Amino acid sequence: MLHTKGLTKKYRTKVAIDHIDLDIHQGDIFGLIGPKGAGKTTFFNIITGISRPTSGTFIMMNMTSLKKVRHHIGVLPEYTDLYEGLTAIEHIAYLSKITGTRQKTSYYEELLEFVGLHRYHQEKVGAFTPGMKKRLGMAQAIAHQPDFILLDEPFADIDADSILHIQRVIESLKFEGKTVFLTADESRFTQPICTKTAFISEGKIVSSSTHPQEKTITSSTIRATFKHAWIDDEVKPVLTQYLQSVGTDLVIRDDETSLLIRSEAQVPAIIRAFVKCKVDLYRVTAQDAMMST
Repeated sequence: MLHTKGLTKKYRTKVAIDHIDLDIHQGDIFGLIGPKGAGKTTFFNIITGISRPTSGTFIMMNMTSLKKVRHHIGVLPEYTDLYEGLTAIEHIAYLSKITGTRQKTSYYEELLEFVGLHRYHQEKVGAFTPGMKKRLGMAQAIAHQPDFILLDEPFADIDADSILHIQRVIESLKFEGKTVFLTADESRFTQPICTKTAFISEGKIVSSSTHPQEKTITSSTIRATFKHAWIDDEVKPVLTQYLQSVGTDLVIRDDETSLLIRSEAQVPAIIRAFVKCKVDLYRVTAQDAMMST
């Protein structure tokens, strides 16, 4: 989905990013983590076409020109200009209209429910909290159903409820086979959802981690158990693949599925995965893995 080679940006004598090499593949949830001023937003601005690199190259979705993939990517900048005099649903409908991707009102209602704003869909955006505005921006970024979603600091300066909602949205996008790139100041919000992580400091990649769900299980790991009806053979491979991507030690039986996850915050997205596969759930439990052994 995204390949960068030697990506560098200089501002006079300051080097903002220095020879960044990254590979993001289909289905990855990739987090670029680092403190403020490390170069995350500079990198984000280059790959979204806001800024040009001083040197180096990048290829997105097998294309060297962003113009050819615009309709296949969704972008959420750190700071988003919103039309505060419009309601949430009017805002999404208006921007969809001017980008040529207008849908029925019912679709926008479902989209706002997806990001946890359905109760506020007729409220003016100007009255929204920063977290609600971030969720609205998230809804706008995915309104045209892009394959690759790029998010700059989606967890910055927002409330805990909004953080949880955005984590759930990203988990659901993972289940749908989408690819997500996001930046964050710290890993505590990204660890439960990212499949790959790179750490940036002073413009350079200093370390990276692949598939954190495969790391050694610790005492903080959660054993989640889902009591359910029969899983149809047609959807079982899809559901199994998703569960393997978000947890370890997966056990699927006729009426019960269990797996190890890193955080209870993952449970709502897993529940939605069962629902999307039309599997009835009867009971869900989650407890510390050490206590369940």
